[in-house]
Amino acid sequence: MKEPFEKISPTAKFVAYLRTFTDIPFAKEIAEESRAEKTYQELAGESKESLIRFTPYWEARYKTTNRIIAERGITQILEVAAGLSPRGIAMTANPGVVYVATDLPQILDEERAIAEAILSKLHAPRPNLHFEEVNVLDRESLSRATAVFQPDLPVAIVTEGLLPYFNRGEQTLLANNIHRVLGRYRGVWITTDVHTKQYQEAAIRLDKTIPERQNRVSRSTGSSLESNFFADENELTAFFDKAGFRIEGYQYSDMIQDLSSIRLLNLNQDDMKRVFELLSMSKTLILTLRSN
Repeated sequence: MKEPFEKISPTAKFVAYLRTFTDIPFAKEIAEESRAEKTYQELAGESKESLIRFTPYWEARYKTTNRIIAERGITQILEVAAGLSPRGIAMTANPGVVYVATDLPQILDEERAIAEAILSKLHAPRPNLHFEEVNVLDRESLSRATAVFQPDLPVAIVTEGLLPYFNRGEQTLLANNIHRVLGRYRGVWITTDVHTKQYQEAAIRLDKTIPERQNRVSRSTGSSLESNFFADENELTAFFDKAGFRIEGYQYSDMIQDLSSIRLLNLNQDDMKRVFELLSMSKTLILTLRSN
């Protein structure tokens, strides 16, 4: 395991706190158990109040992934660098779903403990919820995490917010490793936050706090987010094409009717305008193996 990647864990708590302003199941319980608010205050800095108004973005990011999985009827889910995602606890309420949360040891131990604490209070054992230590840059490590899956059923591999922390070489290695897994199980790779520099410039016009926040995250994680973005859509498309994937996009704005945070935060007209513009330009990528 590469030590710098262990430092990514605080960003999971950052997002976990923002999810408390939504109706996402188990979001509040996870934030409370992990003491996510304290980490959020540290990473958000002076923008901690204004950032909450962009919660619909984070809610849409989470819910697009869930919708893609549901629409495709996939019941085997491997979430890479799962962080403090509520997805595993929520989805495995259905005994027909097999969910594997993977991460580096430090945060995986915390996530497992949090899940066990929540499920213990509910008296709801989940034998179909699994936790596996995985370094996604190690093909064998990733492959071992799929051992509980049935080989005749498709798999959804989820990477939510992971790619910006990897440089291009590491992104290539990750894509190759996921391609190998999907070659064996079929299915789909669902990934968010695959940004271009053009997207970044447009996002900053809507949310002036982004540069300050990214600097804080970069200092916390030791990863230069801006340098890992793609130059434009052409470079992004060429990257995934070379890795052997066919790309579809799922717009965040398609989730607008399902975003509880808009109602719960009682956003004003100006906030709603900025939020809708951000949702309209944001998308989750759906990647399937390209036929040769």
